[in-house]
Amino acid sequence: MAHGPTLREIGEHPFLGRLCARMRARRGPSGAGRLLVPPGDDCAVVGGSAHPLALTTDALVEDVHFRRDWLGWRALGRRAVTVNLSDLAAMGALPAWTLVAIAAPADFPAHALDEILDACADASEDAGAALAGGNLTTAPVLSITVTAGGTIAGRCLTRGGARVGDHLVVTGTLGAAAAAVAAWLAGGTPDATLVERFTTPVARVDAGRALAAAGAHAAIDVSDGLLADLGHLCAASGVGAIVERARLPRLAEVARLDAAGHDFAACGGEDYELLFACPEDVTARLDALARESGTPLTAVGRCVDAALGVVLQDENGSPHAVRTRGFDHFATKT
Repeated sequence: MAHGPTLREIGEHPFLGRLCARMRARRGPSGAGRLLVPPGDDCAVVGGSAHPLALTTDALVEDVHFRRDWLGWRALGRRAVTVNLSDLAAMGALPAWTLVAIAAPADFPAHALDEILDACADASEDAGAALAGGNLTTAPVLSITVTAGGTIAGRCLTRGGARVGDHLVVTGTLGAAAAAVAAWLAGGTPDATLVERFTTPVARVDAGRALAAAGAHAAIDVSDGLLADLGHLCAASGVGAIVERARLPRLAEVARLDAAGHDFAACGGEDYELLFACPEDVTARLDALARESGTPLTAVGRCVDAALGVVLQDENGSPHAVRTRGFDHFATKT
């Protein structure tokens, strides 16, 4: 009996793309009219009594997203919450609550689970959200699934609003977390500055709200790598993009690695920074917006006609070839 292609053969994002198209085509129950942003963006957005509510969920699975010797239990709990808060930030939402579902082996240390959950609560509260509940079950490996909700009091950013001529703006620095993972997988010890970016990412909630209020046209959370996530934004917006490789913000160690032939800043995931498509008047105020949000902001390229695709450009203006454009769960092995 033929069963068709596997997930590895299809790929994570093509599978999700066709799934989201199928879900959007369903008529659903009568209450589905309150779904303001359907599946396929960083968050779903539903109508609320006062403000729309952004909803997102994500999982960290042992030996897929992390290994136990990479980070401590508290760092793991904070990271599990932060990756979800980053999705809220990409929509311009203000975090309100989280739910945490843990699956763990029966012989998993209880004190370690306490540390993970206390850290989940701390990370939620630091962002102004309450840990409202969750679930606990058994599984062969440790898995932490967080669901987060946040309110959208102003403009809601999606992946679909970018326009030709918009500037591409990123928060923070890129590539450090992926460089740390690459070093671990190669059997080495990453530089401490790289390890910190993997273990303690920062959800750019203030930047998301500031850029939304300022008039950014679109945004996306950078979790799979800049080029990969930019590709999703461009596909949703019907535009192409040119990214200037030399302008990508990097820590010194990432700059050294990229100069030696890597492309961690362009292709590495796990940073959880934000990428915005901004009109000229917003880009002209980047310094002020950076101060307002307490977040470094860097213009790295422009949106162009869709026919040009997504191009990473060298200093001399020629296309820069990369080996991979980002992470795919079913094509990439950790």
